[in-house]
Amino acid sequence: MTACNKDFLDLKPLDAISEADVWQDLNLIELYVNDRYDELPHGFCKWAGGLRMTGITDESYHMHEARFLDKYTQGGLTSGSLNMYYFNGFWLDAYTAIRNDNIFLEKISSYQGGEQERIKQLTAEIRFLRAYFYTELISRYGGVPLIKKTFDLDSNFNVPRASFNECVQFIVDELDQAIEDLPNRDEAVGEDFGRITKGAAIGLKIRALMFDASPLFNKTNDQTRWQKVSQACEELFNLNQYSLSNDYPGLFLNPMDSGVIFFKQFLGQYGFELVDVLSDYYYHYRGGQSIDEWRFPNGDGGWISENPRQEFVDQYETTSGEIPVLGYTGSPNNLTPIINPKATNYNPSNPYQNRDPRLRYSVLYDGTTFKDRDLEFWDGGKDSRNTNVDFWWNGSMLGYGIRKSLDESWSLNAGVSSHQPWIYMRLAEFYLTYAEAQYHLNNFPMAVEYVNKVRSRGSVNMPPIDASGNLLEKIKHERKIELAFEGNRWYDARRWLDAEADFAKDIIAVQVKKDANTGAKSYRYYYFEGGTGKRSFPTSHYLWPIPIEEILKSNLEQNPGYN
Repeated sequence: MTACNKDFLDLKPLDAISEADVWQDLNLIELYVNDRYDELPHGFCKWAGGLRMTGITDESYHMHEARFLDKYTQGGLTSGSLNMYYFNGFWLDAYTAIRNDNIFLEKISSYQGGEQERIKQLTAEIRFLRAYFYTELISRYGGVPLIKKTFDLDSNFNVPRASFNECVQFIVDELDQAIEDLPNRDEAVGEDFGRITKGAAIGLKIRALMFDASPLFNKTNDQTRWQKVSQACEELFNLNQYSLSNDYPGLFLNPMDSGVIFFKQFLGQYGFELVDVLSDYYYHYRGGQSIDEWRFPNGDGGWISENPRQEFVDQYETTSGEIPVLGYTGSPNNLTPIINPKATNYNPSNPYQNRDPRLRYSVLYDGTTFKDRDLEFWDGGKDSRNTNVDFWWNGSMLGYGIRKSLDESWSLNAGVSSHQPWIYMRLAEFYLTYAEAQYHLNNFPMAVEYVNKVRSRGSVNMPPIDASGNLLEKIKHERKIELAFEGNRWYDARRWLDAEADFAKDIIAVQVKKDANTGAKSYRYYYFEGGTGKRSFPTSHYLWPIPIEEILKSNLEQNPGYN
């Protein structure tokens, strides 16, 4: 997202700008809208995106945030939990953003200037942003109050919760209205690069409809809801603006990739010039984020904060298309893998060989090459928690790190931020969404076709699936692997009603030992927390509790299990 320098030369001094001035000056109106983009959370350093979300799923353990996340992962979330801003704070943040969007929608009609087509586009962007926050709210809380206007001191603040279906319909209606006035991807170039497009709005509509169609909210498996998901996916595909990326690891560093639909960019890339105007309007664009510091291995000075769990690593198939490890037996401190006899090219002595390439692209593990060296997670290695190693306290607790989205060319110097984009939406997600919808509509051949489009593309090249056996589980599995560590898993497992089983499993870690004489490596698998059953996911956790402060000051009905 860029801005033209010469337009800002005529701005009044900040202390001379009135509210009326803002809504009569197109430059100031654009700056107001740009500030609304800043309210979008992202997964690099804010809660509601992906970084910490992985730590409350079966994907990973977040060792630097465990003191906060354990309240959730151990089943203790309440409407008044202490130190739980990550959870209770989202409600306030979302409604603050919605209020700012409502201000725009109320004030913009007073604009008397020219360039009305630009005003229509900016209005459509605001409708998208308001719909985005409502989509995030309903995916956490179910039905919520629909606040469509600003309040004054004389307003009635006791707005009841709308039903979930009413919220979904409002979101869809808003997005359909926005789509009409948004540009296509190939039109959002130059100064509009990074702004919201038709594809992004359709993608958000698909996500809202997907929640509406899934078992969490679709108790009767109403197929008309799946039909709406299918139609929205086809609406996206028919734009002919996107294609699957053949560079799986590279797409997370390149917002211009053909498969990227919506992203948040950070200043320092792509040769665009941004002007620092009016306080914080370009905060995230002139600055950066800290994903490389959070995820780099300690051998390169990073924190390797998120540690993928062994049982999640096991989900990456062999190159022959088989899950290699089906479970574990034995004592908590020395577990024995149950090897899948169909995974004939799996070698327990070299467990990362002959695996789905997305394992190498997504996970840091012992022996993989990173920044032109082989990582050393073995005891005493450069990336271990051995006390003789520099930054040992930041060594992985589970024997793994997350590689996805890392920029290996970046140097972790003090005070230097990272600038890769946060990818909100990409085409592969919606291919798999379409496959899931086709399954529920009994169109199994089409479901298989779209899963295989994802699996067969360049840089992945995994063997095709077929419709035999449990096709729905195959679709879920592909989604789990393709979208790993991007913030989707928490939403998916909940909407499928799988979280009670999947998120309550004990964490398994690996210890790698290296023979000093031969260099041979051995692997010990064990329960990280001793197999004590600390992980739990009560039924109430499918929805978050409305913050107690909101319950006490209004007539809102609390979600089940939190009274």
